[in-house]
Amino acid sequence: MNPVSGQPVGNTEDEQSVGSHITFGKFRVLYLGDFTWNQEFELTCPNNRIGTVDLFVASRHGQSSSNSEALAHAVRPKVIITNNGTRKGGQPDAMKVLLSSPRLEDLWQIHFSELSGQEYTVPGMFIANSFDEQLAAMPVAPKPLPQGAQAPPPPAHNGVAYWIKVSAEADGNFTVTNGRNAFTKRYR
Repeated sequence: MNPVSGQPVGNTEDEQSVGSHITFGKFRVLYLGDFTWNQEFELTCPNNRIGTVDLFVASRHGQSSSNSEALAHAVRPKVIITNNGTRKGGQPDAMKVLLSSPRLEDLWQIHFSELSGQEYTVPGMFIANSFDEQLAAMPVAPKPLPQGAQAPPPPAHNGVAYWIKVSAEADGNFTVTNGRNAFTKRYR
């Protein structure tokens, strides 16, 4: 455990992730793959070596073992995209940090997260894929992670997989489009 964050530190492939900080003219995007809290901390404390970004692709599928407040609040993205699954990522602890990032306009998700419940999810127009198996009712409370063993496998995906597309311009403007509903939003 990291003594500062209380988050796990290990010698897994996650710690060997490659992070990308890409610029296109004035547009800046940050994707740190599976970086953990300790690696994020090294990039932002005591000095923010990244600066601000327009778009942040949340680390580790939007799990709370990444996406620290130190990082999310230091890079101050306008938009965050979470590459989560229905049962992986989007936990309340991570969503609280991401949604409270200064300057954030919107958070987009690849899937609705059963782990978020209604309180920590985003409006449906910002979610590319809802459920593999349609639920009778939208869960109000976050679904707890199973203790001990790994979570049961997600249901087999048997439908269309939708995407989120980002189109950037050298002047720093960009648009994000949801492939499921064609909802597009422009950011300046």
